[in-house]
Amino acid sequence: MSLPLILLMLVVVLALLVWAAWEFGRGLDQRSELVMRGGRGYDERRMATALDRWDARLRRTTLGRQVSRRLLAAGLRIRLSVFVFGMAAGALVVVVVMGRLLSPFLGLVIAVGVGGAVFAYMRHQEDRRRDEFVGQLPELARVLGNAAAAGLAIRTAIEMAAEELDDPARTELSRTAEALRLGQSFDDAMNDLRERLPSRELAVLISTLVVAGKSGGSLITALRKISTTLEERKETRREVKTILGQSVVAGWAIGGMGAALFVGIGVLQPDTLDKMTSSLIGQGILLVVLVLFSVALLLVRRMTRIDV
Repeated sequence: MSLPLILLMLVVVLALLVWAAWEFGRGLDQRSELVMRGGRGYDERRMATALDRWDARLRRTTLGRQVSRRLLAAGLRIRLSVFVFGMAAGALVVVVVMGRLLSPFLGLVIAVGVGGAVFAYMRHQEDRRRDEFVGQLPELARVLGNAAAAGLAIRTAIEMAAEELDDPARTELSRTAEALRLGQSFDDAMNDLRERLPSRELAVLISTLVVAGKSGGSLITALRKISTTLEERKETRREVKTILGQSVVAGWAIGGMGAALFVGIGVLQPDTLDKMTSSLIGQGILLVVLVLFSVALLLVRRMTRIDV
């Protein structure tokens, strides 16, 4: 056997040894990672960062679960821990800054108002996203009906609808399809979807799917009728929102007038707010004014919110 062939075989053997040692080391690393995951709690497995662990801790609380659900319903791509810590830090900054510019009492009031404004924005995003999803329900019912007519199962039809429709239907149906693939029952997956986007139209569609899955019946005919009915309701809702648009703007103008009034007083006469909030009578009057403005906003919102 020639020397070059021996050297070539030696190089191949060494390469195989190095590759085997590397694979063995990677296997040990994977084993140790699995052991570490098994030693942690179920909610904290596969969590590589401190924010992941904080998310798990916050979701164990009732308030944390509610805020997390609202963030998902609003479509806000922000972590629960980042949202909570950001709210706390923002409230602290507002209290310190406004306390120095205006007064400590007004700093606390403004911090509470900013927190309320954040949750009001979240509520607005929830309503907007729910309305967009309700607007997609006629197309969703049509896709499900066509899939049922082609002989496909409802779970397959949901996956198909998730691929064909745009957001927010794409995101919500993809989340539902993923839950079904992971073994969640059909009724529970549908109930989760209804809780994320509560609406009368979605409740009717989900009830139809659940009842048809349990007792049978003409699902194709029902879905086509639902699609036609939802299309008519969609046009009615659009007309009602157009008619009430002026009243909605008036409601926001009331809140803007109150905020502008306080800012104007603080700019023109800086000592006035400090003197007002330094006594219990002034604080009481200020709280009464804030309550009256809040009640006015709630009344306007209640009168302009019509369920069709």
